[in-house]
Amino acid sequence: MSLRHIAPPSPTVIAGSTRQAVVALALAGAFTPTLGEGIEPSSKGQTVYVPIYSEIRHGNIGSSGKSDNTLLSVLVSVRNTDPKNEIRVVAAPYYGTDGRLIRNSVTRPTSIPPFGTFELFIETRENIGGSGANYAIRWEADSAVSPPQIEALHSRFQAGYSVAFISRGRAISEP
Repeated sequence: MSLRHIAPPSPTVIAGSTRQAVVALALAGAFTPTLGEGIEPSSKGQTVYVPIYSEIRHGNIGSSGKSDNTLLSVLVSVRNTDPKNEIRVVAAPYYGTDGRLIRNSVTRPTSIPPFGTFELFIETRENIGGSGANYAIRWEADSAVSPPQIEALHSRFQAGYSVAFISRGRAISEP
């Protein structure tokens, strides 16, 4: 079996709108760092909204008028991304689908060292929050720091199937 070398088409072979598309893709590739998330500006504190799905609805609506649902456990992770300074989680109110406050999961400020992580856990059996639950995690620091990365890992592992996904927090206010 012999291998043949196939030369790429010359620029003169690429015509009209195809050439414009190639140029557009090349320019987009050159500017991807500015189109991505980038580095967040330093902050002395924020309130971060984190979607929590303690249950997910799926399947079809049955004769009862309801869909199937699967209960999930949730691990909320507050990761201090600053290499030099600690941050403090000062409040973590947990709200249900209806917007009602269920509890504040942080009763006193909790310090997180540089590159450290603080975790909150919602058990599978606790489905009081529902599919639209959320945390509004408030953190602060003594000086401007790199904002923490706050995520929620939702999971259910059992024989036959497994579900796991992450929701990311989004800053909604600064102090």
